[in-house]
Amino acid sequence: MTQVTQAKVCAVTGAASGIGKALVETYAEGGYKLIAIDRDAQALDSLKSEFVGADVLCISADLQHQEDIEKISQKLLDTYPQGIDLFIHSAGINATGRFSKVSVEKQLQVVDINLLAPMKLTSDMLAKKVMRRGGSLVFISSLSRYVGYPSATGYAASKDGIAAYARSLRIALAPEEINVMTVYPGPTRTPHAREHSPDNSREHKRMPPEVLAQYILKAVDKRQQVLIPSIANKLFATIGLGLPSLTEALMRRSLLKD
Repeated sequence: MTQVTQAKVCAVTGAASGIGKALVETYAEGGYKLIAIDRDAQALDSLKSEFVGADVLCISADLQHQEDIEKISQKLLDTYPQGIDLFIHSAGINATGRFSKVSVEKQLQVVDINLLAPMKLTSDMLAKKVMRRGGSLVFISSLSRYVGYPSATGYAASKDGIAAYARSLRIALAPEEINVMTVYPGPTRTPHAREHSPDNSREHKRMPPEVLAQYILKAVDKRQQVLIPSIANKLFATIGLGLPSLTEALMRRSLLKD
């Protein structure tokens, strides 16, 4: 476990469950001061009770609302006027099913939370100088960027979009020495994945979120720009780039049973 000599500050959205919660646990164990952000206030209270003795600030906020986005960045600035070291955009939602049966309203909500909200929040934080020079921004995309996701078109679009945004932002922030890393997780053992998968019989083979969090911790320390966790995910991504028709057929058969 990487230990920090001086307490650094890490903020995580979607912190009350799944990948976000695993990240909070991992960075708390590493000696960081944490800001846990989630729209579920009750779940945040439960999270706070798990970290007795740790420095964890909980912020209840709904990323669908601009006023809540501004509340987050202002709270960060008020609490840590010298800036924070790491911000991880982990919050995300999904809407699954055959394209014709998923309403455009649900798809746009996915895009709003997964793509537009991180863009708005990042912009507000940068305008308020919330990030320290030499800090890191992390965006959680998806392996679907490489292999497709036929039962979640809005989700796939949002995750492709956030990857493109992060890549350009990385170039823009280079003069401030703020590293921007994009993470492309494959199947992860979370309640979110369980809810949106048509078949959970192989759930035990999905990557535990705690393992993913460790990958992210080490990659942030190394100031990587891209993280595809595990050899299996890297292989699948490579096949997706070289033989897209193969991975598309596999994903269609797995998710739509075609």
